[in-house]
Amino acid sequence: MNADAILIKIEEDARQTAERMLSDAHAKVNALKAASREKIEEMHAAMLQKATADAAELEQRMLRMASLDERKALLVQKRDLIDQAFAKARALLTGADATTRRTFFLSQVVNHANGDEVLFVGETAADWFDDAFLSDANRALAAQGKAGSLSLAPERLPTCEGVVLKARGAETHCTFDAILSDLRPELEQQVAAMLFDVV
Repeated sequence: MNADAILIKIEEDARQTAERMLSDAHAKVNALKAASREKIEEMHAAMLQKATADAAELEQRMLRMASLDERKALLVQKRDLIDQAFAKARALLTGADATTRRTFFLSQVVNHANGDEVLFVGETAADWFDDAFLSDANRALAAQGKAGSLSLAPERLPTCEGVVLKARGAETHCTFDAILSDLRPELEQQVAAMLFDVV
């Protein structure tokens, strides 16, 4: 074989090898592109699915928070209405005529006194108090078997409406505010039931 033929043969083999290598490289590039595309699509689908799940969870959380805020606002409104109901009850009590209030405070003293306390009268709306109140209270206490020896304090209690019994360092408040405060825990349920139709 002559040198030219050998060179042509080598050149032909080299060209075929280069074409094969180029073809293999193109095939690998296309396979890598396809694999990358598939991986990107999988990642995109997974991210979309996660974003959808996160959005649904966030929506549920926001709905729960909105519902909670709504319930809180409703509770505040209900509390305000209950406060108004008790304020109205207090206004009705304080607005009663002097004779009714005298009878009420006399019954409170008789129910709560041992009979030997000092009686302090509040200076607010004290038109119900008269000279016979102390003797009437002592007589009613004695009729119940109590001491019946209440004494009247010389001074009036400022900003107080009703009476306060003091003995041995203890005080018993027979005032509208104290009575409503004592009764409120047990009455609130009934007031709420009347106002909001709850069971």
